[in-house]
Amino acid sequence: LNNARLVVADTNIPAESLQWLAANCKAPLFVDPVSTAKAVKLQPVLGRLHTLKPNRIEAELLSGVAITDEASLRAAADALLATGLHRVFISLGGDGVFAADRSGERVHLPVLPAEMVNTTGCGDAFMAAITWAYLAGTDLTGTAKAGLAASAIAMEGAETINPAMSAEALKLRAGL
Repeated sequence: LNNARLVVADTNIPAESLQWLAANCKAPLFVDPVSTAKAVKLQPVLGRLHTLKPNRIEAELLSGVAITDEASLRAAADALLATGLHRVFISLGGDGVFAADRSGERVHLPVLPAEMVNTTGCGDAFMAAITWAYLAGTDLTGTAKAGLAASAIAMEGAETINPAMSAEALKLRAGL
């Protein structure tokens, strides 16, 4: 794992495994909380993660901040970053994504136009895209756009993994 450029995990694995990864993995660790029930596993290790992709409810749980408006959204992101996280992408469903990093950059982007066929896999596509964008050296805004583009492409396919998904399609949709 330490030879990897980054490691992606979610909270479907045991809390002990997440703690081991956080303590021993030298590569940047990207994590999707998956659900509020499973997100609690991340509380002891938040500061050792690089990137977190919670939805609004998971962000509230992990930050301790009720998200009711743009100011509280920023406060939740700031609370998460204060743990030591490098970046956070808070998925807001139909309200897009709020992304923030330790440098102080903040961006709230709307969802991209897409025909909803099947939402299964949209979150996984978002996570894969932000990972891909990070490895490509994309900035925070471009990374968030890549995630939104992947979600839009995923949503337009009847299958769990839309066969139309590709790096080229993602770049075109994201405007990268």
